[in-house]
Amino acid sequence: MDTSQLRDYATVVTAIVALSVFALNSYAQIRNRRIENLSRFIEAHLRLFDEGSYIAQNIAAIESRTLVRDPTNCDMERKFHLMLLEIEHLAILANNKAVPRPTQVYMFGSYASELLKVITQAERESMAWELAIGFLDRLAKDTDAYQQLTRKQRERFWL
Repeated sequence: MDTSQLRDYATVVTAIVALSVFALNSYAQIRNRRIENLSRFIEAHLRLFDEGSYIAQNIAAIESRTLVRDPTNCDMERKFHLMLLEIEHLAILANNKAVPRPTQVYMFGSYASELLKVITQAERESMAWELAIGFLDRLAKDTDAYQQLTRKQRERFWL
């Protein structure tokens, strides 16, 4: 074996090592990006439940399905619109495929249909809330479908 052949073998081995390192780094970057996006989603989700937020103050009514909005309560209306802004953040992450749909359904789906019930017609027609309301509409539909599954079928969403 002469030096030319050794150089060729070394080149091939180096290329294989470089390709392996590239593949491993790509996988790690994709995984890290997925974790960062989930973190962003969780942070926005947690802000929806901050003490004093619309959802936090109405959690019992939401869970008992008795939520009613009082349009004369300016403080609660302000909190409601701040909540819609936070839902827009969730929608942006969702629309950019940053978070898997099953995760969205699992973390916020049960609230979507209840919140939709108190959205006014003016808010539904407003361009300002299209993103948030569209997200809630789609999430409510997906949650309804999710609820029709058996526990065994839902297990695949937990991974």
